[in-house]
Amino acid sequence: MNHQVVHTIVFALEKGGGNPCPVVLQADDLTAETMQQMTKDFGHESAFVLTPDHSDCDIKLRYFVPAHEMEMCIHATIGGVTVLVNRNIMTTSPIKVETALGPVNVEWKRNGSALDISVEQFPPQFIDDIPSKETVGKALNITSEEIDEWPVQSVSTSRSKLVVPLKSADVLHRLEPDFEYLWQVCDEFNTTGFYPFAVEEQSSRIVQARQFPKRAGYPEDPATGTAASALSAYLTKHEYFSPLQEGWNSFTVMQGMAMGKASIIQPETFIHENRITGTRVKGNAVEV
Repeated sequence: MNHQVVHTIVFALEKGGGNPCPVVLQADDLTAETMQQMTKDFGHESAFVLTPDHSDCDIKLRYFVPAHEMEMCIHATIGGVTVLVNRNIMTTSPIKVETALGPVNVEWKRNGSALDISVEQFPPQFIDDIPSKETVGKALNITSEEIDEWPVQSVSTSRSKLVVPLKSADVLHRLEPDFEYLWQVCDEFNTTGFYPFAVEEQSSRIVQARQFPKRAGYPEDPATGTAASALSAYLTKHEYFSPLQEGWNSFTVMQGMAMGKASIIQPETFIHENRITGTRVKGNAVEV
């Protein structure tokens, strides 16, 4: 069977920005090995659309990077849902998507010619077993003094990321990690990547970030929804910005600047009785 492949760009702030995502339709007959090889050939994180195994789900998505399969990929979910809605394969919102981590709800609405898409994530987990700032500094090729006073912490709303607060955007943009050592730290502390960040605008809850994934087949990612979601939970837990409110709280994460691929991600956390009980990520995709 010839499979239709639709190429998308997700989370782009401007032309040339965003994170590419090939979307492969009607992928039920493909083996995992074939999906992996196709993704390696594409050179980007990819989404494969399948018939769901569970009757209460609308579609099933499998996610691959060039080096391995992933349980969750938000930008690939946004790319996949955009392709399905544009072809009237999915016509109502929300869409329940079956993933390796369980079902997630995806809401969409039209905004002119674009689709605004919101991907549900899970309540956050904050992991106490973390590397020292000296270890983190060595992995990022900076001194521990360039790491901010806020804690380094592994956070997951679907996939664990090591959130690293830096003292300035200048430090962030000149990072040149020791990748072999960084990946060793990821292995030791059971995280899927480093997510260093710096505040750009305190009053508007805008931060800049970079994502260095663990052995993904490329060293850096221009826009990472799962990492931005973890970061929003971190910012909420530590009251990095105030005041926060009961209900949904929004943040803006700028990523990909150091790569020349400017991207914008809008993660949100839901607070109920001073606890984070929900997370989601908003964004857009375009077909190319």
